[in-house]
Amino acid sequence: MTTTLNGWDVDAMTQAVTMVKEQPEAGLLTWRVRSIWDGGFGLDVRTREIEQLGEVMDRHFTLRSDHPPELLGHNTGTTAIETVLAALGACMTGQFAAEATRRGVRIDSLTVDLESTTDLNGMFGLQPIRPGLRDVTLSYRVASDADEETLQEILDTARSLSPVFDTVTKPVAVTATVQKES
Repeated sequence: MTTTLNGWDVDAMTQAVTMVKEQPEAGLLTWRVRSIWDGGFGLDVRTREIEQLGEVMDRHFTLRSDHPPELLGHNTGTTAIETVLAALGACMTGQFAAEATRRGVRIDSLTVDLESTTDLNGMFGLQPIRPGLRDVTLSYRVASDADEETLQEILDTARSLSPVFDTVTKPVAVTATVQKES
């Protein structure tokens, strides 16, 4: 019989953790996406695949990206900043739920609101300031029978284990190359 908690198959979660514990190289995933520009700020980002231990998991999702007209776009999709915040929110929400499940804590509802600012002076090169996100806040609302101390411990653990939280809060090496096409 399958045991589920918070929408997770607890046995499958335990097996996945055990597999990576016994075979650490199984924890290495390679993610591949492609961004295809079609004018202005408009573009489609297409997920391609995730590779683990030489096995490929095909992915076929398209994320449309653009800006609203007030920010020089055509409003055909989310901005890249919204996508980053969405990725952070998704990862932190999922990690919170996973950690609660690992601890046997039932969650009845979970909502996370994110907010941040950027400065166009940096993006337009008008001032020598960061063009990126600053002052990101995540506000959790959780319905659960767990006490606030337990929920805070779950949040602290989720923050320490979330790949996207780690990526946006610590420097990561990024390489960009260009190749001219004929």
